[in-house]
Amino acid sequence: MRLLISVAIAWLFLSSCERVIQLEMPEKKEYVVVHGHIEPDSFAYVSLSRNSPYFAPVDLQTVAGLLINGALVTVEADGLIDTMRADFNFQHWTLFNYRGTKIKGEAGKTYRLRIQTSEVDLEASTTIPMVLPLDSLWHRTRADFVREAGQFQPTARDSQLVNLYFRYADPLQKGNYVRAFTKRQGELQWSSDFNSIYSDDLVNGQSVDFILRRGKEAYLFADSSSFSEFGYFEKGDTISVKWCAIDRPHYLFWLTLNSATGGSGNPFSTPTVVSTNIRARKGRGLGIWGGYGSVVYQYIP
Repeated sequence: MRLLISVAIAWLFLSSCERVIQLEMPEKKEYVVVHGHIEPDSFAYVSLSRNSPYFAPVDLQTVAGLLINGALVTVEADGLIDTMRADFNFQHWTLFNYRGTKIKGEAGKTYRLRIQTSEVDLEASTTIPMVLPLDSLWHRTRADFVREAGQFQPTARDSQLVNLYFRYADPLQKGNYVRAFTKRQGELQWSSDFNSIYSDDLVNGQSVDFILRRGKEAYLFADSSSFSEFGYFEKGDTISVKWCAIDRPHYLFWLTLNSATGGSGNPFSTPTVVSTNIRARKGRGLGIWGGYGSVVYQYIP
């Protein structure tokens, strides 16, 4: 009886100490969000949208309503100006609503982007670096790792799941940056892993081996039936790898975006400011205009 009374008194004491905290969220600042890229032998693609409040709903209708149409979007290179036309093209898991028609990408060249609406005047510049090829691709099964651990016997499924490896020989010249994409038979979109970008800051001039995981977007949206199989390919897959050289501003954008995304929802993580190469003459803009010097490989484990 005394225990019940004590518990009741403690509950009344604690409940009386509750304090309702009202959080005042800052007003949203209006930005134009840019996601644009250009590759060798391909026209430029640009996605223009507005930013949205943090707690706004995220669904197809809402996202489509954020797209900005009717902007004057131009790409300039070698004195030629390409006025991009309205277009809807889905690639790299992004809905691009502008496409070039005159200028195709070429390695070693610089491309200047300008975006004009009644609210903003934005500009950015990027280069398409010369691609540095991979040395080799190979694979190992999950069964190989289970045997090496020596604690369990591999299953039949372990023998079917494979990690894809690549070897890259970095040149002596420092300042090389890469982004990698993958897809396998039947997949239309190139996907990237959580760790899809690489720099030679720590491996300059060395030959290095890395695991190239299956792209997260294709896995999450297509066949995420087992978390334990995340990132693996399967024996017999026809795996395509797009290995892309990028410049430093392009690399810093994806590096900081990955860091900000990885810490999302963690109140103890350090806030990350996502890097951008978008400059504003008028209004506000953020995002990336990036060139890819790309080469595609195929591998069947």
